[in-house]
Amino acid sequence: MAGGKQHRHLLLSEDTRKDEMRNGKIAGWALTAFMATATVQLMAQQNEGPILLPKKPAAKPAAATLLVMCDLACNWKLDGEPKGHINAGGAARARVEFGQHVVVAATDDGADQAQQFSEIKASGQTVVTVELKSVRAARLQAQQTAQEEAARMQDLRDHAGERLKKGQTLYDMKRYEEARPLLQNACDGGNMAGCYILGHLYDYGQGVKHDPAQAIPLYQKACEAGELSACSELSGYYAGGSGVAQDYTQALVLERKACDGGNMDGCVRLGYLFDSGKGVNKDYSHARALFQKACDSGFMDGCTALGYLYDNGHGVPQDYAQARAIYQKACDGGGKFGCVSLGLLYYSGHGVPQDFAQTRASYQKACDAGLMVGCTGLGYLYDNGYGVPRDYSQALQFYKQACDGGTAAGCTSLGNLYYLGHGVPQDYFEARSFYQQACDGGDAAGCASLGNVYCSGQGGTKDYALARTPYQKSCDGGIMSACASLGNLYYSGQGVAQDYTHSRSLYQQACDGAYMSGCSYLGTLYSNGQGVTQDYALARTLYQKACTSGMMSACTSLGNLYYSGQGGSQDFGEARSIYQKGCDGGDMVACSSVASLYFSGQGVTKSYTQAFSYYQKACAGGNFSGCSSVGAMYESGQGGTKDYVQARSFYQKACDGGEVTSCSSLGGLYFKGHGTPRDYAQARLLLEKGCGGGVLVACNNLGWLYEHRDGVSQDLAQARSLYQRACDGGVKYACDNLRRLK
Repeated sequence: MAGGKQHRHLLLSEDTRKDEMRNGKIAGWALTAFMATATVQLMAQQNEGPILLPKKPAAKPAAATLLVMCDLACNWKLDGEPKGHINAGGAARARVEFGQHVVVAATDDGADQAQQFSEIKASGQTVVTVELKSVRAARLQAQQTAQEEAARMQDLRDHAGERLKKGQTLYDMKRYEEARPLLQNACDGGNMAGCYILGHLYDYGQGVKHDPAQAIPLYQKACEAGELSACSELSGYYAGGSGVAQDYTQALVLERKACDGGNMDGCVRLGYLFDSGKGVNKDYSHARALFQKACDSGFMDGCTALGYLYDNGHGVPQDYAQARAIYQKACDGGGKFGCVSLGLLYYSGHGVPQDFAQTRASYQKACDAGLMVGCTGLGYLYDNGYGVPRDYSQALQFYKQACDGGTAAGCTSLGNLYYLGHGVPQDYFEARSFYQQACDGGDAAGCASLGNVYCSGQGGTKDYALARTPYQKSCDGGIMSACASLGNLYYSGQGVAQDYTHSRSLYQQACDGAYMSGCSYLGTLYSNGQGVTQDYALARTLYQKACTSGMMSACTSLGNLYYSGQGGSQDFGEARSIYQKGCDGGDMVACSSVASLYFSGQGVTKSYTQAFSYYQKACAGGNFSGCSSVGAMYESGQGGTKDYVQARSFYQKACDGGEVTSCSSLGGLYFKGHGTPRDYAQARLLLEKGCGGGVLVACNNLGWLYEHRDGVSQDLAQARSLYQRACDGGVKYACDNLRRLK
């Protein structure tokens, strides 16, 4: 159609062309007449007003010269328009307008091409040099590199099987460092068994540092190519959430693939998912069938898993004797996990007499077979002296072997030795380092310990914000103490925004998980009405649960509710009984509370002697309130002979421990010169400490010093301020002093 439109005039008839010529002449006459008329009108306008002048012609675009040079013979284009040929080292010129221009040059064979942009801003000559030699050199180098790489890959493919065989032999000889490059070559050559074993090295820290970031891609590559053992190992990462986001559904898919393909390790791991109900509905029968299938096929870890069901009563009646027999079969058949499980039975005495020697033998067999959990177990026996003389050096050796072998629990135990200084110089920095390694490796206990040292500042800077992450990871891993510790951060607002509601949720999780401190902390929330509706009765229930389970501080809190009558009837006798339990269990606050009851005669026969005894016990156990009370009894002579020197000693200990009431009392002794030479300056310092800590009597006494110039320059304004503060707080004689000054 476009061609038809373009050549339409060729189709006109001869008559039509004659008519057009005639009409053209007529149009020409008409135009001449029009111009004549227009000229007359213009002349008339020149006499009547301003003359309309024609517009000035537009200026021509500025121009410059572009000199283009090529280092190789080339054909070139300017702004997409072919311009011709340039000999090697030669040049060509072109006129160009101001603005940006693009020069493209290609070698005669068209193999190499380069492009240059040039911005022309002024007239004159601009030189553009197009370098094609470097382009050609780079192309030839790339071709050579590609050819060499192709040859290398062909060599890898041709010898992949041979290198796998050599690498496997070295691996079996535990010469892991020598095996690794051969396995790497086998994997690069497309042998997926090589990728799997190489992943195993990184997974278990054999000859290299434990590195999930290296192991996971290798397992993934091998699994996708049909190496079913790799699928099973990869599933473990998804199930544990180590190195990848935890995903039980993906773990299930991988284990099904492995098991359906005849990989018995996959069947066992799949069975554990059904046993735990992770990623699938819990089904002990299905788990048992999978474990039995693996065991019957001669896969000893399947037997170990089957024994586990009998050990724990999952889907079958709990039967330790049956579990022991199956574990023994697995261990004798080379099942390393069976040896560890058998050792645990002998350790606990379940189904067999407790026998640490048998435990050690079973752990040793597992450790010698390369199962690092067995090495960790051996370290634990030496660490605690179970069945062997306690030997921290031996424990250190086994823990280090386990940690270096990729068992995170071994790193945690190694960190504990450095934290406590057992067998090594105490070193919090080293401890923190091993806890970090353990936590990174997925050991929840290691994460809890890491959170603890962040909170305490041991081995580094105190950092509550950094503690939150390992505590959360540990809590998610089932360590209930970490849930409670994380709850404490939210309760206090340390490192996180204060959030009583979130704190309550974490305390509840810890309490439900049988960590009694969580129950006690939860009781405190209900007692104080923090993040929940205040409920003393529920607080009593929670404190009672924790106290009954041996949480002595919870006994003290429970005793307080009976003492005050909150959440139930007031009962001093019951309070004393509960305080006594807490005191006997080692809670020094409870001992101080028992002393207070004897001092006041509430729930017991009043006895200063008994009160003094319990206060002393509390003080000796680190309760500074107890020390303060002992000092007060020495000062007053209640329960014995008045002794200001002893009073000063106990007040000093309490004051140094942060008991500000004692600081005030000690200041009083210095003011009066009781048990020490009178020293108003020292009295002032102590009273300031007491007043600053909220002891209003200290504020009144400090005001007295400022009023009467005792140890300080007289300052009546300061005296009035201190009297006012004490008076507002209910100190009657402070109000009298204030009125007197006014």
